[in-house]
Amino acid sequence: MLKRIISNALTEQDFSLVHESEQSSYFLRLHGEAARFAILYEMTELQPPEALNETASLGAPKEFVEHPAFKKNCDLICLLKLDKLAKFKELENRIFAIEEDAYHYKKYVLYYTKEEEDCLAGFEFADLLRTISDKSQFDSYKNSPLSSSTYSIAAKIFIKIPFLILSHEKRELVPLKLQAEAAIAESELTELYKKVQDLPETDDVATDDLIKELMKNELENIPN
Repeated sequence: MLKRIISNALTEQDFSLVHESEQSSYFLRLHGEAARFAILYEMTELQPPEALNETASLGAPKEFVEHPAFKKNCDLICLLKLDKLAKFKELENRIFAIEEDAYHYKKYVLYYTKEEEDCLAGFEFADLLRTISDKSQFDSYKNSPLSSSTYSIAAKIFIKIPFLILSHEKRELVPLKLQAEAAIAESELTELYKKVQDLPETDDVATDDLIKELMKNELENIPN
């Protein structure tokens, strides 16, 4: 399922599927004379970078191998299913070794769990874009980053495949002063804000008193 969604993301961003095998899909994007290649590879287990380079090269179609830009302008996206997200800590160094390997391809390891994959049932690339821009889902993910969720896998896709383009929603810019005043009002600090605004620059005594009042309010807001 995840391979299908990533394939959909690539085609949405002008890549064309040129060749496909059981584990690998080879994509090409042409802009004039500029060519960019992408390989989507499903790993059954974590492999060293040398083995990945060899597998990607041996399975490539003839038009890829003969193109002078293939190895220097190709992204190798490796999909790796884990039993649980916490297992990433055991594999962290080996995954970084793959992604930092400078030979042949730019490599990305997109690790995920079955639970995360199940969260994407019926999803297309457009659904990923909507998910990643949903603040309520982001807040839930931030509070529990090791839990499998739609947001956790959507975020990982855009982090691990950085050349995917996020859409930006156009919104009217709100002046920073108005944003600050709204945040102050929401925190019920309007009265203190006015005191700060009216405070004389040379009044050290008033400044000390204000700092004491701020500290008092902060201590009162700390839960027991």
